[in-house]
Amino acid sequence: MDNAQKKAWRRRLPFCVTLLLLLSSFTYLFRPFWFDEVLTLDNFVMRPPLSRIYFLYEIPNNHIIFSMLEKLWIDFLALFLNTPFFLFRGLSVLAGALALFLLAKRMIRSCGLYGGGLLCAAFAASSACGIFATGIRGYMLGFLFTVLALLFAEKIVKRPSPPGFLGFFLICILSVGTTPTNLAALEAVALFHAPALWKRKRRLRSLLYLFAAPVLALVLFYAPIRGKFLQCLQLGEGWFSAGSAVWNLYASFALIFAGSLPFCIAGFFHLRKKYPRLRLMCIAGFLLFLLPLPAFFVFKAPAFPRVFFPLFPVWILTAGYALCAYLKMTKRSPALKTLPLFLQILCAALLVNTVSHAGDALFGSGRNDDITLPYYARSGFDPQKVVSLIQERVHAGERPLVFASFDSDYPSVLFYVSCTDLPENTVIADLPNRPKITRLDFHTGKCYLVTGGKNDLEQTMRRFGFTVSEPVWTGTFQRLDQVVK
Repeated sequence: MDNAQKKAWRRRLPFCVTLLLLLSSFTYLFRPFWFDEVLTLDNFVMRPPLSRIYFLYEIPNNHIIFSMLEKLWIDFLALFLNTPFFLFRGLSVLAGALALFLLAKRMIRSCGLYGGGLLCAAFAASSACGIFATGIRGYMLGFLFTVLALLFAEKIVKRPSPPGFLGFFLICILSVGTTPTNLAALEAVALFHAPALWKRKRRLRSLLYLFAAPVLALVLFYAPIRGKFLQCLQLGEGWFSAGSAVWNLYASFALIFAGSLPFCIAGFFHLRKKYPRLRLMCIAGFLLFLLPLPAFFVFKAPAFPRVFFPLFPVWILTAGYALCAYLKMTKRSPALKTLPLFLQILCAALLVNTVSHAGDALFGSGRNDDITLPYYARSGFDPQKVVSLIQERVHAGERPLVFASFDSDYPSVLFYVSCTDLPENTVIADLPNRPKITRLDFHTGKCYLVTGGKNDLEQTMRRFGFTVSEPVWTGTFQRLDQVVK
């Protein structure tokens, strides 16, 4: 390939990667809204005015900057009549497309067409990328802010200047304002550039700035609502097991790059062994992957693995440098050089149709997976089916009372009930900041339970004193049963 062709592909490949992301996102664009998405829409986007969103931080589900932008996005969509719900996901899709375009340009410039393009394409084609790029949550927006932080930090490394410092700080404000856990991704950006700045004694101030700016941004952004912020820290919400959270995060990342990861590891050790002057960079690269660990073991409850999704750009870029080292190491062997490309394409092609089986093999089920293919992105999650069955009974003349348990993802059920003509209080659930429902025997008609599975059904029946159940519909993650005393 001559220089003219290389230049042409340097321009084209970021667009190709972006197109690949849009194709992988299409699969998940029409999935039902799930628990956190409904909370985001109902509590922080649809109802409050824009000026109030910042102050609604009773629970950390409010990704403040994302909620504000999502409200503006939905208000824009409201200018057009009969906007379908799936377009609510458009903001995250746009954030993902821009992030992958910029990341691909950055990696192609630093790691070459082969190394940079391969890893970006592998990520763009993954189920994790498609799911987060269509989520009505702030994680893909956080991913974009990490990419932008990398670009501004690179400017500071090359030539410290007020625009670079100001731009980096503004990105930090937006990133931690989306979710405070993005602090880890921003500190990862600083750690990534630390070796380059450490060797330039005159630029130690720039290095200190990169580490200090995210912390200062976090303090400044949440200072006016510090009381609510501290209360959220004390809630103790998180994943059910520290070991499971660690495994889910790292195994999900490794699965995306299964075909090229062995070669990245080989390149990493080659760099460390052959180039002693780069050992500081290798140490920093290794530490980048350890950054999330304290959040799984230090706090009251382990952090959700998904909160570290915005770290992925730094991890992908680090892997890109390692793969680039492997390619240089094998430049005299065309077979070894093309092996990562062949294996990565093979793995990505296999995962397209078998990702649910891979997720089950690694994590047990969708409920134990927070990144690769969570339960809400699977076909067994179908709140619309549950609601349609309830509608059938009402239209047939019944006056049922339906209780949706917490584990059934009750917000999704209530959301789709709100889109129907069902009578008020046909479907009820335990709601946040309200006393739990203790009795259902005030209703004289038929009773139904929406639960998350057999164990949840049995527990809910014992709670209300039901002894007999008759299944109406059974999905993998939700089911509807008629129950009697």
